[in-house]
Amino acid sequence: MGYTGRLLGSNTQYLRYPLSFFLSEMERMGLRRLDFTPKVPHFFCSSGDFGSVEALGSLLEKHHLQVCAVTPPPYRYAITAGDGEQRQKTEAYYRRCLAMTAHLGCKVMVVDASGACWDLPAAELLSNARRMLRILCAAAQEYRVELLIAPVMGRDTPLIAEAPVLNTAQELQQLLGQVDCGNLGVCLDTNVMSAAGGTIADWFDRLGERTRLVRLCDGNAHGWRAWGDGVLPMERYLRELEHVGYEGDLSMAMGGEYYAERPSQAMLQTLRALGEA
Repeated sequence: MGYTGRLLGSNTQYLRYPLSFFLSEMERMGLRRLDFTPKVPHFFCSSGDFGSVEALGSLLEKHHLQVCAVTPPPYRYAITAGDGEQRQKTEAYYRRCLAMTAHLGCKVMVVDASGACWDLPAAELLSNARRMLRILCAAAQEYRVELLIAPVMGRDTPLIAEAPVLNTAQELQQLLGQVDCGNLGVCLDTNVMSAAGGTIADWFDRLGERTRLVRLCDGNAHGWRAWGDGVLPMERYLRELEHVGYEGDLSMAMGGEYYAERPSQAMLQTLRALGEA
């Protein structure tokens, strides 16, 4: 089975290189679709403004590339923030990101709970997240964008922990039911799922109809890795995704900067593995 048409290249590991280099590498590898992170030096987006979408669009067109998912970096914003400046800035930031996503002709934006305050009770963080997501889903609907929430690393991985909540399929299932917005879906990250003790079968039992994107990445307790550099059973995961009937996009986005000095190596390694699967 060929996967190239479903693969989304990612700039997450290319942030020490110019945008033009990243785009050229994607074209060289035969990738045509992207999970794009609007982060400097590739693109500027904040709670107050964002860079030239027209210039970015021209570069994408020049390299025959299309953005199919936008994943804004959380910086110091947080969907779990309580009332105050951080919450106000977070809402403004993600509204800007939604506008940018729509201007690019992209229909999917991914957020997560990174940056949550570990000193606050989980119930309070989840209540704040529900309020924020309802607001953002309403804004996303105006732009005709689907909002996805991805799980994050939690207490089970202290070296790379991102938030104490929204780490598991069960938590995301409860969240979706409570937020109750039709344009809110989920993004599966195989490394986060594994770290939380989850399985593909359980994830799709709970969230199958709401799963719009899968980040198919290897990894371990120290972070995200290219296929074969981690400890996860990637070939088994791929077979299980086929078994549950998932036919959506497969993103190669990875957190961290493990491949920052050799980003194309990670991409090529995963492409070769998928070609042999």
